Amino acid sequence: MTVSAQPSAVPASSASSSHSPEFGRAAVAIIVTMVVLMVALTGILVETTWGHPVGHVEVTPPDPGSVARR
Repeated sequence: MTVSAQPSAVPASSASSSHSPEFGRAAVAIIVTMVVLMVALTGILVETTWGHPVGHVEVTPPDPGSVARR
């Protein structure tokens, strides 16, 4: 069996399909979405934890007692 030195007939477009403009737009959209989500989650984390010292414990007001004790 002889093997020819001719290159195979592979379409050139399949090798460059990952560099199309649609792929670039989709990649940018995904990256922008990830950054927006990270900023939003960081903002939520800061809002929920801002101003609470480490050793601070929230104390509820004392129970006034039941109606039978009054």
